[in-house]
Amino acid sequence: MINKLLDNCFLTELNTTVTDVEQEQNLYWYAFKETVFFRKQGGMASDIGVINGSEVLDIKLKDNKQWHLMDIEMQVGDAAFMSINLHERFRKCQIHTAQHLISALLCNVYKVETLSHHVGDDENEIEFNLESFNDKMANELMVLCNGLIRDDLEVSIQYPSRSEAVSHAPAEKLNHDELRVVRIGSLDYNLCGCMHVPSLRYLQMVYISGYEKTSRGYKVKYICGDQLLDSVSRRYKVLNEASQTLALSHLYLNTGINKLMNEQKALSRDIILWKQKYFTLFTEKLMQNETELLTYEFDDIDVKSLVQLAQYISSEHHRPCVLLAKLFDKCHVAVAAPKDSDGDCKALFKELAERFELNGGGNEWLSQGGGVYTKALSDYVKTIQKI
Repeated sequence: MINKLLDNCFLTELNTTVTDVEQEQNLYWYAFKETVFFRKQGGMASDIGVINGSEVLDIKLKDNKQWHLMDIEMQVGDAAFMSINLHERFRKCQIHTAQHLISALLCNVYKVETLSHHVGDDENEIEFNLESFNDKMANELMVLCNGLIRDDLEVSIQYPSRSEAVSHAPAEKLNHDELRVVRIGSLDYNLCGCMHVPSLRYLQMVYISGYEKTSRGYKVKYICGDQLLDSVSRRYKVLNEASQTLALSHLYLNTGINKLMNEQKALSRDIILWKQKYFTLFTEKLMQNETELLTYEFDDIDVKSLVQLAQYISSEHHRPCVLLAKLFDKCHVAVAAPKDSDGDCKALFKELAERFELNGGGNEWLSQGGGVYTKALSDYVKTIQKI
């Protein structure tokens, strides 16, 4: 049976009585003589609210009765006062009525079908079997929607007979004991069991936020009413924070971001040049060591630079090396050798890994890996004579 109390989206309070009780572990399911709670259906979420001051945890339909899950105990015949969160209900009603409006316009203009509807926190999506969609069509759709909102078309709930409904809807959709129709002026006539605002002015405004191609057509994304106001407020706050950080107005943020990106690229190039100069000066000093194998321990170098330095020493100066970096309580070891040498970096690193529980690997000319830093590892690296 259709609950006609849900025809009025502003009816959010009701005095009623408990008619049935079912216990489920430490919770209770209640059915009432009447209810103003909307149960999830048609892509619209259930109402949020309280009964006798306690939160309704879930809603379900069973044995042609609507049941409400709660954590308080009541008895059959007890009085119950229901109160719905009007803000959340109104927001959901705005979104659902806006979906009917958008679908009606696109279906009437382009003769397409609505395939699906998804409601999100930030924006909503309606999928249509459109063959194409573009910015011009999106802008035209938004202008049409907001023009009808200004005209304030009535959104009415009707209960027609089958003979009345058959002239507006396909016969295969009328196989119900009781028909409920949502009508938007003369624009739309749609079978629907969900809640709606009473006229289009309550939508306030519809904004088409984007669209995307799908395997079945196109998804049109939209925001409206209170959701649109919330979205603008959040985005404006983020823009203000970015403007304060960059000391620029909103309109020049993109220019400021591009400037920062260019400066970052220039700094990255400078880092590469200075790193190369550091490698050159450091290896000149290290080359003064006449031992066959060069070893060195760092406490101020990152892993990437360590490996690059090992490669530089082996390729540019044709000397094998074992470099160790202390990274707080961790470490990284790089073993490198010239490609024309007889050394086997892979075998040496494997020995270090097994002895000091390191992870990593490589090949004959470069092997690397890391693990926990220990003084024993540091001392052992200094004793290595050759690769």
